[in-house]
This record gives sequence, structure tokens and C-alpha cells, in this order.
Amino acid sequence: MTNLRKLNVSLTKHGAHKIAALLKKYDKDEVLKHLSRSESGINIERAQAKKTLSANSGGAVPGLWNKARQRGSETIDALVLVAIIFSHHELIAAMEGSTDKRPFAGTIKRDKNIGGKTFTNFAHIIEELGYSTEHSIDHVNFDLHKLFQIEGLNKLVVELLKLKLESAGWDKKRSIVDESSALGFHEVFSVTKTQFRSWLSTGALQSAGEPQEDSDFFFNADDEASSSRFVFQPGHNNKKTGTVPVAPSKKGSTATLLHNQIQNALFAELVKEYGKDSVGTEVDTGQGTSIDVVVKTDRFCWFYEIKTADSVRACIRQAIPQLLEYAYWGGKDERADRLIIVSPLAITKEAEVYLNFLREKFQLEIYYHHHH
Repeated sequence: MTNLRKLNVSLTKHGAHKIAALLKKYDKDEVLKHLSRSESGINIERAQAKKTLSANSGGAVPGLWNKARQRGSETIDALVLVAIIFSHHELIAAMEGSTDKRPFAGTIKRDKNIGGKTFTNFAHIIEELGYSTEHSIDHVNFDLHKLFQIEGLNKLVVELLKLKLESAGWDKKRSIVDESSALGFHEVFSVTKTQFRSWLSTGALQSAGEPQEDSDFFFNADDEASSSRFVFQPGHNNKKTGTVPVAPSKKGSTATLLHNQIQNALFAELVKEYGKDSVGTEVDTGQGTSIDVVVKTDRFCWFYEIKTADSVRACIRQAIPQLLEYAYWGGKDERADRLIIVSPLAITKEAEVYLNFLREKFQLEIYYHHHH
């Protein structure tokens, strides 16, 4: 069982952040040779450096630090900050309990979150590594927006968390992402659990244009027994369309609310064909999930799942597990007669062959609808 109290290091020794300066100059196998009397202004306690870097008992520094070096200063600074935080349970708790929480940001107060010399050192670390927005004698404001903009950092953080969790007695019954989520590490970064899981897994807080509920489907499943059943309800709440800013975003890009636009239009089209009492959106499956669009008549029931990925293959890959679970979870097949993937992309020949094969080989009534 993971015990975060096993994560500890001196919090009163100053200078842990200067490991970043050494990494910018030296290979990971040379860093521990330059902790004192080698570089001007650098005097880091060896035990502190080893725990921050997750070096083993023999002093071998893990290879993830050379990967960080290859990616440059910004990656090094971000990873060193994360490493320092996760080297001591009190710093983890301070970040999780920071006041004035905002997305990606918060405030750590002296003697409320951490006290005395520990606060002084940690506030200085946050500022020196570039993540402080305001620093006074009694508080430090941090903002981690840019941390999530660093390409590939998520993979290094996963490697780092693996080492920190192992030091804390992690039994490995759960994945790194699952264990980190269960321990509430998303609170350290002031993001939602879904965003945190998505970032660790994909490098993105959430795919552009991907509805929040889709991320929840893939990352937040549990094994509790379903307590209700699928009951069709007609109707639709018209959703906002257009564009909204996505933050943080390296290029200031926007995500088009194409999913909502398609859902609005598809509902209207299906109502014209089958009547308003036969078409519903966001229909509850009875399992804590919802179906984008359902058409239910006296003759049939069809489930539609809308996807707006960048390729037909990605749309199909994302939609199939959702549709299968919506229709067949519990081992029953009376819910849906047809499963339909909806996308703004014209189907490719390869995708057509694939879906034909699924229908013929497995008698799986699954189709693709190109919504213009």
C-alpha cells in the first residue's frame, strides 16, 4: 500500500532547485559530482539531491533526467519542480491544500500550508524555477499553466511518479495513472482528475473538441454494479456552437464545438424523419453514461455516437468501445438494433471494409454516418 509519508527529505536545507542548473550543464551521471565547491553559488546536500533526482542507493541517477536535458531548460525546470514537490509528503499536501485555488494555480501561505523555514525555501524554489506570480514574506502564488504546454513532459512525469510511488511502497496493483489519481495528485496541479489523467496518458488536458463526458468515459470507469436500466427519453437541449478558447494552449488555438453543432443538426434531421417522440439526446444508459443520440420507434432502436477526431480511423476507434458498452453491458442485446458512428469526415475505403467485416464476421450491426 502506498504510504506518502515515506516520501521525505530535508525541507530546511536550501538549494534543491539548483539541481536544475547542474542538469543544464552536466550529464545525469555527472550531476552528483558537482553538488558543492564545483560551481559558483551551488552547494546542495547530497542526500537531498539524490532523493530529488530519485537516484538509487548506489547513486545512479535515472535516465529520465537525460531525456529532460535533451528537451531543454524549460523541461528541466518543470521536472525539477515536480520532483521536489513529490520528494516530501508535506510539499504534496501543501500544494493539494493551497488556498485561493484557480485552474492550474493557487496560493501557499506561511504557517497555514507549511511553516517557517520550509515555507521560505519552497516559495523560493517555486519562484526560481519560474512558476511564481507573486511572492511575499507570508505567501506565494503559483501558476502552472506553462507546465502543461511543454511537449513530452507528461511522459517524463509518469516516469518520475513511478519512481516516487515505488519509494512510497506502491504495490503496483493499479497503473501509475490510476494510483496517482486515487492519491489525489491532480490537486497538486490544480486541475480536475479527468484533466490530470488525460494529460498523463496523452499529453493533452483534453483533446480539442472532445466533450468532457467522453474523457470521463475512458478515464473514470469503476466496477460498481449498475443500479438502473436504459429507459428511452425523447427530447433535446440545444447546445452552444461556435468556438471557445482552450487553456492552456501553446498556440492560442481554439476548439470548435463541432460535436454540439452535429448533435443539434442530427437531432433536427431525425425528428423530421421519425417524429419528435422518437428522438432523444444524452439518453441515460442506466450505467452512469449517456448516449449522444437515440432513435427509438415501434420497430427499432438505434444508438448514435458523435466523434470529431482528425481521422476516420480515430473516430471509429473512439466510438466503438462506447457504443458496445452502451448497448451490451450486462450481457443483454435488447437495447439497440443498430450502432452508428457519426463523424464530419467522409468514410475511407479501409474503414468501409473494416465495418463490413465486423458486420459479416460478428453480426455486429455497426455503421458509419458522414454528417455533412
